Amino acid sequence: MNQTTIDQLLAVLPRNKTIESAVSGLFFYCADKPSKAVSYIQEPSICIVLQGEREIYLGADCQRFDNSNLMFCPVNIPLSMHIKHASIKNPVIVLSMKLDLAMIRDVLAQLPTTQPMAGSHLGIKWHLDDTIMDAFDRLIRLLNYPNDIDFLSSLIQQEIYYRLLLAEQGNKLKQLVVSGSHTHRIAQATDWIKAHLDEPIMVESLASRCGMSVSGFHQHFKEITQLSPLQYQKNLRLMEARRLIKMHGAQISQIAMQVGYESPSQFSREYKRLFDVSPSSEL
Repeated sequence: MNQTTIDQLLAVLPRNKTIESAVSGLFFYCADKPSKAVSYIQEPSICIVLQGEREIYLGADCQRFDNSNLMFCPVNIPLSMHIKHASIKNPVIVLSMKLDLAMIRDVLAQLPTTQPMAGSHLGIKWHLDDTIMDAFDRLIRLLNYPNDIDFLSSLIQQEIYYRLLLAEQGNKLKQLVVSGSHTHRIAQATDWIKAHLDEPIMVESLASRCGMSVSGFHQHFKEITQLSPLQYQKNLRLMEARRLIKMHGAQISQIAMQVGYESPSQFSREYKRLFDVSPSSEL
């Protein structure tokens, strides 16, 4: 990333909060101090650490990200972010761009058919090459020209998807938008879980809904999210509950029921286990 671009961001970004830019779906987070692990739901996105580094905890797995790699989240993923080193002089800057599935399909349709899609075990951490970083650099610099954003931002985003689709990890992105692929089916499952948080999961029914065997569903679900379906739902429920508590400050028992917990005491135990604080302390 061009240092001039970094300096321009540092001059305008607020500290220690996430903001959406004038480019729709493009977000920035700038931290000028270390933080404990913060749990949140990462929407389907591409994320890049433009300066500094951060640790991402996904299930039991911890991975470190800097400006040599990107994080690919094909589905809504409950994760935790830990920033160990950040200061006023050397802030950490993170960019995230929400995936535009329609645009990815359009770009894919214009590419020549190559090899059949194969599975990949690259997970969420991908190598970030210079051509992709250069395109993101131009997308960021476009923020300096508001009158050009509507026309040019989509062209640069198409280039980003084009380069990602042709890269080593391109099959993962292809699978997300090709109906019937494992990634596409798991994305449908995670969308259903998110839309029905207060309902119990019947894994057999969910696998059938996706047209998969139970064993195959479990395998591919965990490969993509690093969690079992039940663990995924639990983390999603607790993170949504935390959002509601901080936003509305309603009664804990009501929020627990709203996200599918019948027992307030079980909710409090699991909440504290995940966030290391009790729900009542967040009011």
